Amino acid sequence: MYNITDYQQFDNDNAYDGNDLGVVFCDGKTQFRAWSPLATAVYLNLYTDGEGDNLIETLPMERHDRGVWFVELLRIAEGDFYTFTYEFDYKDKYETIDIYARACGVNGKRGCILDLSKTNPYGWDKVSRPRCESICDAVIYECHVRDFSIDETSGVPWEDKGKFSAFTQSGTRYEGVTTCLDHLKELGITHVQLLPVFDFATVDESKPYKAQYNWGYDPLNYNCLEGSYSSDASNPVKRINEFKKLVMTLHKNGIGVIMDVVYNHTYYTEESAFHKSFPGYYHRRNKDGSFSNGSGCGNETASEHLMYRRFMINSLKFLATEYKLDGFRFDLMGLHDIETVNIIRDELNKFDPALLMYGEGWTGGESPLRSDLLAFKWNSYQFGRVGLFNDNIRDAVKGGTFNPYDRGFISGNVNAVYTLKRGIAGSVPHWQINDDMSPEACWAFEPTQAINYCEAHDNHTLWDKLTISAKHNSREERVKMDKLAAAIIILAQGVPFIQLGQDFLRSKPRLLPEGEQPNEVNIFSHDSYNAPDYTNAIKWNEKLDNIDVFNYYKALIRVRRNNPLFRLRTKEEVGKYLKFLDTGDDSFVVYKLEDAETCLIIAFNPYLDKRNLSLPEGRFYTRLNEQGKMNKFPIRGNVNVPPISAMILKRIKD
Repeated sequence: MYNITDYQQFDNDNAYDGNDLGVVFCDGKTQFRAWSPLATAVYLNLYTDGEGDNLIETLPMERHDRGVWFVELLRIAEGDFYTFTYEFDYKDKYETIDIYARACGVNGKRGCILDLSKTNPYGWDKVSRPRCESICDAVIYECHVRDFSIDETSGVPWEDKGKFSAFTQSGTRYEGVTTCLDHLKELGITHVQLLPVFDFATVDESKPYKAQYNWGYDPLNYNCLEGSYSSDASNPVKRINEFKKLVMTLHKNGIGVIMDVVYNHTYYTEESAFHKSFPGYYHRRNKDGSFSNGSGCGNETASEHLMYRRFMINSLKFLATEYKLDGFRFDLMGLHDIETVNIIRDELNKFDPALLMYGEGWTGGESPLRSDLLAFKWNSYQFGRVGLFNDNIRDAVKGGTFNPYDRGFISGNVNAVYTLKRGIAGSVPHWQINDDMSPEACWAFEPTQAINYCEAHDNHTLWDKLTISAKHNSREERVKMDKLAAAIIILAQGVPFIQLGQDFLRSKPRLLPEGEQPNEVNIFSHDSYNAPDYTNAIKWNEKLDNIDVFNYYKALIRVRRNNPLFRLRTKEEVGKYLKFLDTGDDSFVVYKLEDAETCLIIAFNPYLDKRNLSLPEGRFYTRLNEQGKMNKFPIRGNVNVPPISAMILKRIKD
C-alpha cells in the first residue's frame, strides 16, 4: 500500500481527465486504457469466456502521460472477455477486472467487450423518460427485484420469478387483485426505486437455482448489472437487454426508474478491483495506515480523491445515459464529501436537470474526513439541490427506529407532535413553529430536499413495528395507525417514499434458529439483508387480505397528485400557503393549505376517540375520510374527526 502524504498534489500531478478509460472502439480497432500511476507494468489479458481456463493471450500495455496505460487491438474484439494485471515494484502482480468495465461474465471476475447498442430491445429509442417538473411531484416506491415476484402468489411465470423480466409481465393477478407491474400502475406511484441492481458480490450467479439472497449493498462492479436477476448470468448481452426491457416497460407505463447506488464502500478491501489497480488510493485510511470504516462494512471510499470522484461521475453519467435512468438514490451519502455531491448534481444537470438525486444524510461509522466536509443531513444547506431521507418525520410518526417498543404520534406519543409539524412543513423554517420546537428537525434548505418516509428496506416494517410497540391495541386500531402514518407521509410537504408492500401491511416474519424461544420482537426481522424468501418475498395474498389498506394508500396518492398544494416547491410557498390551525390541543394536528383557487383542511387525530373540528368560514365537503372515500355533502361549522384517522376537507366554491 502506498503512503501518499499529499493527495491533492498527487492528483494535480497525475489525475487523468479523459473519458476513455476502459474499452473504446475506434476505426475498427479496440483500445484499452487503465490508470495506475505507480504501477511498474500493466498487462491486458484476453479470454474467450467469463470464467475458466481459456486465456487467449496476454499483452503488455504502454505507459502514457499521467499514469495511463494503453494497448490497442487491430480488430473489434467484441464478445471477448478481459482483465488487467497490475505490477508494482517490479514484482507484485494483481489480476483483476477493469473498474470501468460495463459488462462482465459470471460473478464479475472478467469484463466483457461489447457494442452496447446491440443490447437495445426493439423500440428502445422510441420510448422517452417520464417527466417530473419538480421532485415534489414524485411518489417513490422502493422495490427489491427478487422480492417483487419470487413468491408463488405473484402470478409471474416461474422462469421470470425474481428476475428483471418480471417487471415486464402485465395481467398478473392473485385471486382477482393486481400484482407486480399492474399493481404499480394501480397504486399510482410515479417512480420505482430499485435496490441495487449493479453487480454485487455475495450471490453466486453460477448457481441460479440455489436459495441465495442479498439486498445488494455489497458492491463488486459498479457499471455492470447483477447477473442473478438475469435469465442467463453467463450471457452479458442478456442481462443488459433484460434490464433495458424493465426500464422500457416502466417508462411506457409512465413510471420512472431510480437506481440505488452504493459508491461509499466496496465489498472487498484488499481484494477489490480498486485496491488491486492502485493499492490504497481509492479508500480512506486512518493515521496508522489502516482502512477507515465509516460505512460499517470494512472500508470507505475516498470521494475527495480526484480519480475516485471522476470515477463516480463517469459511472453515473454512463448509467443515466445507457439505461435511461430517471434518478439515483445514494447509500450512506454522508460519507461523500460535499464538493463531490455538488459536482455530481452539476454534471447530472448538464445531461438532464429533471434527474432525481437524493440519499442518506448519515454514515455507518466514524470517518477520518472532517464532518463539516461531508454530506451529512445537518450540512444540507451546502448542497440544497440534493434530497435527503427525513429520519425526523420517520421517528415522529412511528417511534424511534432503533427501539422497537418506542411509540410515535400515530401510536399515542403526543410528545412527537412538534417534530411531526416540522415534517409536515417540509422540514423548512415556518413562521408558526418556534426555534425551540424540535430545532433538529428543521434542516432542509427547501421542501424539495425532504424525502419523507416511515418504512424502508432497513429496520422493521411499519406494520411489524406497530405489532410490537402497540401490541396492547387491537388489530383494528393498529390498522388505523398504519393508515394515519400513510396520510402524514403522503400529504406532508416534500417527497413521499413508500416501501413495496407497505401499502398492504407488509411483514417480515423471521425463521427462528432451533432453540430460540419466540417473543413479540424476535419473530420479526429488523435487518433482512440476507434473509430467505420466507422473510423478504412479497406475499401478494396479503394485498387481498388488506385491500382496504391498499385502497386507502391509492386514494391518498391520487389526492396528492391531483392537488398542487401538497407539492409546494419552496420554503416561501410553504410559509405563504400552509397554516396550522389552533384546535386547543397541540396533538390534534390541523392545518390549512390555501391559495387563490383552493382551500384544503387536513386533520390528523391520533386519539382513541373522535375530535371535533371547527371549520373556517364557508362550506366544505369531505375530500377524503378514514376509508379513503369522498363525500360531497356540504358541511359548515363543525365536523367530527374519527379516532386514529386523517381527514381532508375541501372548500366549496360559491
